[in-house]
Amino acid sequence: MKLSLPFLRPLEFRRIFKNEDTRFIMLVGFKVSGISLGVSFFIYYFLFQVARLNYAFFEAQGFPIQDETLFFDYIMKEVIENAPILFAFHIFLFFIGTYVGWLILRPFRVIGEYCEKAIENPNTIYKIDEFSNYKLLTRFSEFFFEFLREARLKGQITSNSIPPQYSKIHKPLVDWVFLLHFGILLVIISICSSVFIIDNSSILFYDMTELAMKTLQNPIAVRKYFTKQMFILDELVFMSISLTSIFYVLLGLHLYGQVSGAAFGIFSTMRAFMKGNYFSRVHLVGYAYIRDYTRKLNKYLDYLENNLAKDKPKG
Repeated sequence: MKLSLPFLRPLEFRRIFKNEDTRFIMLVGFKVSGISLGVSFFIYYFLFQVARLNYAFFEAQGFPIQDETLFFDYIMKEVIENAPILFAFHIFLFFIGTYVGWLILRPFRVIGEYCEKAIENPNTIYKIDEFSNYKLLTRFSEFFFEFLREARLKGQITSNSIPPQYSKIHKPLVDWVFLLHFGILLVIISICSSVFIIDNSSILFYDMTELAMKTLQNPIAVRKYFTKQMFILDELVFMSISLTSIFYVLLGLHLYGQVSGAAFGIFSTMRAFMKGNYFSRVHLVGYAYIRDYTRKLNKYLDYLENNLAKDKPKG
């Protein structure tokens, strides 16, 4: 008997990139790892330029090795040895990023999956996680789907009054809980990335100092020269932390902006439906990665409109 693993087939693998939600998740993974990788390359380029300037000092001090390649081979030895770790670290960041992307889409996925099940089974219970994102959407959707479940049991949809905390919302709200949770995760990623970059930068700088102490005459002057350069290492630390922090904060705001509007659009449709506007459907422009879930919601609303009796909307 031949074991079949569909997810290993080339055609199945290509389908991953055809699904808009999966492409969104993978894109988030590339963004999360790409920020750290980009900052790393910037810092290493800066260090390389410092090393080139210091090589001129080595030559002026009578450095015995005239081949510039040997100089850079020595000071870059440990950095090159750490390259596989650098690669593995960013692969890890990529998967952390895909998990972040999955978390961002999870509330929409839960709604879509529930709507599929609810068409077949009116007793299906809508469950949300305590730590779900977009509290406005998740809390109201819980109230909304319970309203629809009761309507199906009675065989009639009756327009319902909206709780006061939801009736006066007319634009997307800032979900501070989501931003806090997401921010903590990005801070952890930023710290790990900064520590990794700083560690490699320090190795290169100290290897250069060690080489100078071993090969150059007048070690007191050499030590004083490199001690004066310690401010460069301090600035590298500052740049690493600042750049990673700024870019990850911008990434968090960017990703939140990509879904907050969709969350509000779904909430508005649910609220309008409860008020008696039974033709209300979700129509999102520019949210392809959420559209599959909203189609399932619209299909469920179509089913209810076509199969249940309806009263007149309340004035």
